[in-house]
Amino acid sequence: MSRPEHLSAPGPDPSLNVEFRDSLVPQITAGEYTLTAYQTLADGPDGYLPTADRPVTRHIDVRAPRFAVEPEWVHGAYPPPGATGLYDDVLPHITLDRPTLPWEREEHTGTGGERLPWLALLVFGEGELPDDPHCLGPSQDDQRTVAQLTGHEDGVVLPTFDKGEPIADDESGKTCRTVLVPRAVFHAVAPAQDELPLLTHVRHVNKQHQGVTLTEDTIQIGDYAVVTGNRLPSPGGGRYVAHLVSLEGWLDRLPDGSEGNETYTGPDERLRLISLWSWSFETLTDNAPGFAALTEHFVDTEGDDGTELLLRVPVGDLPLSGPEQQAVADRLRDGYLPVSCRTESGRATFGWYRGPFVAEPVKEQAERDRRRCAAEALIHLEQYGVFDVSLATAFTAGRGVALADHQFAAALLRLRGKVRTAAEQALNPAPAGGARARIGHLAANGLVGHLRELHRQPVLASAAANAARPAVTPVAGATALPALADITVERLRTDADLRDRLDKGVGDITGGSGKPEGPDEDFTAVRDWLLRLRNLTGVPFAHLVPDARMLPAESLRFFHVDADWTTTLVEGALSVGLAHRFDFTGDDLVFGPQGALPEPTASVTGLLLRSKLVSGWPALEVRPFAAPHETEGETPLRVLRREALAEDVLLVLFEGVPGRVEIAEPQQGVHFGIDEPDNGRATAPLDDGIIRLRSVVETKTVHIGQETGTAFPSDGSGLHDYVRKPGEGNPDTVLRIRKLANGLAGALGLQPPLSPARFAIQMINAAQRRTFTTAPVTTGDHRNG
Repeated sequence: MSRPEHLSAPGPDPSLNVEFRDSLVPQITAGEYTLTAYQTLADGPDGYLPTADRPVTRHIDVRAPRFAVEPEWVHGAYPPPGATGLYDDVLPHITLDRPTLPWEREEHTGTGGERLPWLALLVFGEGELPDDPHCLGPSQDDQRTVAQLTGHEDGVVLPTFDKGEPIADDESGKTCRTVLVPRAVFHAVAPAQDELPLLTHVRHVNKQHQGVTLTEDTIQIGDYAVVTGNRLPSPGGGRYVAHLVSLEGWLDRLPDGSEGNETYTGPDERLRLISLWSWSFETLTDNAPGFAALTEHFVDTEGDDGTELLLRVPVGDLPLSGPEQQAVADRLRDGYLPVSCRTESGRATFGWYRGPFVAEPVKEQAERDRRRCAAEALIHLEQYGVFDVSLATAFTAGRGVALADHQFAAALLRLRGKVRTAAEQALNPAPAGGARARIGHLAANGLVGHLRELHRQPVLASAAANAARPAVTPVAGATALPALADITVERLRTDADLRDRLDKGVGDITGGSGKPEGPDEDFTAVRDWLLRLRNLTGVPFAHLVPDARMLPAESLRFFHVDADWTTTLVEGALSVGLAHRFDFTGDDLVFGPQGALPEPTASVTGLLLRSKLVSGWPALEVRPFAAPHETEGETPLRVLRREALAEDVLLVLFEGVPGRVEIAEPQQGVHFGIDEPDNGRATAPLDDGIIRLRSVVETKTVHIGQETGTAFPSDGSGLHDYVRKPGEGNPDTVLRIRKLANGLAGALGLQPPLSPARFAIQMINAAQRRTFTTAPVTTGDHRNG
């Protein structure tokens, strides 16, 4: 692996850094190998071991991806698949979660000795591909088996596979996608051999703000391979399709990159390339869909003091003529929604519903007993004669999610049986000596006579038999112990001795007794499932956002999580399978505030994002920070849950109330591109666009990657000199990557050639971010009227 080049992000936070590396070559690449093992015994006794070496030889076949890329290896692509916008200053790229993929095959080296990747990203425009003139992507007609690619096709040149790595028998029947490319088009858009290394590099990224952060160790490192195209979309607009293609068998047909040879003059051929991955996009002259434009829309629509960024139905300028209408408007502002419902008597009416996400923090509720059914969670608003069905819906939702998960329900029932058994043993311990001593104790207290008396009595005289039952001397110390049926949650809370005795009894189940093997597996499964449920995992989206107007397209909404709603949700889940009155007490013992499901240490907040940002930037960074403290300063908040609920919807939950939230581009996905001049956007980026130079030397005051304050070209002449000269049918936006890299090296005072990592540092567009600062709000709760 080559020496890494490091790029520091703006600001003093080192966790935002990203390293650029030339390549990540595996120790063993694809091919056939021979392993030879032998041993020699020096100065050994004659006859014990032979003095001659006896090598053992084995032949192995190392395989690597060759005909397709698995979907889970593709981290993302830019421009996003299916996107429409202005992308004329961006080089399309694809980011791979498998960082060694570009170097796992074909041990070819360039003129400088660098390892050449075996794949490249080719960008085609409308009318350039005969089988895909409208840039829609591969179709079923483009699929071929591997065996067909090794055969013959009239009028088409097929790839020549490496003879040193024969195709295995089980690979011949595999189907792969292909793209048919005229030789002239391939010559016009494909990079030269010495440009391939500059268009592929590895990013070593800290993913701290791209997922949940539930542990103290927040540094999460990931490696990503990035393959970049060499063609800018036209400023005049149009559709494009990008193909990640295999170069196996095609290196000799790549253009040489020299000036004057841009136009192909050879025979009219059609090349069938293996398309490992592809996507389409469209560029328009009047649409700016980038990160800055999308997040700017949130700012433009935030309303007064950001009030429109709260999750609720917009009230707007409703005409208010009386207290009733004012009350309705207040409830809508609090996040409520009127819904149709029926009373227990069957009368149709409406009720107020509010999900767990609320616009303002809910006042902390007083301690209450656990609800046993949804009806107990209904709140009657006497002033208006309707019900608040929010908590009743939460109870029903929790019960429904639990019933839908058979594994959870079974584990819960098994766990309750274990808790009852452990509680009985804790309250009524067996006498010393075990079962034999207990039988002897019962026999000594008249057990035989009692059984004989019961045998003589008729069945209908059982009452008289009970009255004449001989007394049994109780076990010492057991007279004051209550039966399970008599233990209530209230008694469990007030009787510390009873609580301590039961805690010790269930310790072996919950792991509290110090068992070396840890807690019971059913306990662990139920606890983890309830913790996920409290973070609203599995709750239908309609319960979270009951009206589409709360979360319109291209919107960002912040909210507080109603702790009473999530508590009732858990109560609904625990209502499944109640078979014993002690089960209520046992649930509180195991999962109550003092058990394995304590209340959150801080209020929970979060955001919902419905935008193209979710699909276009799959690792979008969300950074919540607490309001700065006088002594501690600003600290990051833990992310409890982060999940894409749909292709364009992202849910993030925080522990605590943020004072500031940043939304930023992921550093593994930021793209190559041309910067705007300081005086504004150019009509066409090639006319007067610039590349802001970044330092490649680390000093005490300047980090590698920081802007030097100078631009390339320094005279503002544009970048036309670094574009392949268009010939007949040739595009005019394909960059001469090697010439551009040499020019950047000269501007930096370096001797060419420029390494792929240093070239990436110069061409990268710095990750953009948008900051939202929360304002203090007045606490309150209008649930009870």
